Amino acid sequence: MSENCFINKNVTVNNIPFYTNLTSIFSDSTYTFSSLESMKLFKKTGNKLHKSSSIQRLDDFKYIGIPLFQCQLKKDASYLLSKERSNLIIYKYIVLPFDENNDKRQQMMAEHLDNREYKFICNNEEHNISIYKVVFSEIKNEMALLSLSTSRTYTLKFRNDHIVMTFKNFHDYIEVENSVFPNAKWIYNDNVGNVIVDGFFINNNYKLISNDKLIVCEFDNTERSNKWITYTKSEYMGLLKLVNSIKPSNGKVQYHDNNFLNDFNEKIICMTFVLIAHKRFKKYEERKRRSRNGFNLRLMRDNSATL
Repeated sequence: MSENCFINKNVTVNNIPFYTNLTSIFSDSTYTFSSLESMKLFKKTGNKLHKSSSIQRLDDFKYIGIPLFQCQLKKDASYLLSKERSNLIIYKYIVLPFDENNDKRQQMMAEHLDNREYKFICNNEEHNISIYKVVFSEIKNEMALLSLSTSRTYTLKFRNDHIVMTFKNFHDYIEVENSVFPNAKWIYNDNVGNVIVDGFFINNNYKLISNDKLIVCEFDNTERSNKWITYTKSEYMGLLKLVNSIKPSNGKVQYHDNNFLNDFNEKIICMTFVLIAHKRFKKYEERKRRSRNGFNLRLMRDNSATL
């Protein structure tokens, strides 16, 4: 998907990278960033946002090295019962002025933190900023145990909205239901892959297709850090290409823009987290099944030997 595909001159194509520092399927997080440069700085400094040189400020007053969003397993009852059925939670990072007496800080706190569940991350004294993260979406992960057509459904809950993503058995697309995305679909590898052997595809490409058959965005991991190991730890996971509105220039803006992506695109980012998590859950299920089959085979051999 190239910028030439879009006629409207008031939009731009943003390349949003995804990165994981997962030590296993059950711990740590997947992050997304405003640019590859921001992701590389975060990776280099090891998520130590309080330290000097862990964050850089650009000429347009944006900070890099700070994630846009973070997705991790939600530590609720689902986490305790079955790991591959765990729910997810997504946080959005918020950057505020450090000075408590700064009028801009009070204004931004009211805009981004009031009436929200949030966590304080740290202060960065080099740049005089405070970093928080707010709960942006909670995701219910449901396996369709009695359905022959549906394998899993994810319900993404936002403050005033929700999205349902339905993964089907023997289909290489994901159904999306939402007022903003009516009858949309994420299609897999341009619908040319055989769903029965999807597990053998290492490089994945997903496109979100609207009801009127337009390409809304594209998530591609063909340039991931290690394309032969699908459970790569601490690596670049793929690139989301999406169209974003260009905001009018304002000479008075002298601070980090916490909303440089519109709400529509922030929801697309959340759906992309689900695509990544679903792939990991499938891999975990496959490993469990292979392990179970191997155990049953050994048990049969042992029983045969005793007869």
